[in-house]
Amino acid sequence: MKATEVRILKALDPGESYVDPAFLLVETHFDGDGEPVTTIEHVSSQTTSARPRWKIVTLGHSVPLSHSAALEWAVSFAASRNIAVVYEREDAIGGGYAATLSAGTQPTVSSAPK
Repeated sequence: MKATEVRILKALDPGESYVDPAFLLVETHFDGDGEPVTTIEHVSSQTTSARPRWKIVTLGHSVPLSHSAALEWAVSFAASRNIAVVYEREDAIGGGYAATLSAGTQPTVSSAPK
């Protein structure tokens, strides 16, 4: 997949459900010093014991990176793994929401390989 084929969409609000089977979530907020910090997560849907679940892998947490630089990196990463969607949120005040689970799903926690 080419980077130009990856769609960048606004992240959903808590309580809304993502329907894409796999996507990246990029959230940037400003720390106490006014510097941007970004969290990037790879979210994918899985069925475990006949129940849908989200698998969330944090690729970077509170990384000192501008929102535009994080989006550029995320689009490149998504394209290299055939992930068609990157959701993004940039908050001027406070922290982000991270990946919010849909109703009826349970989290599966994983860490990115080191």
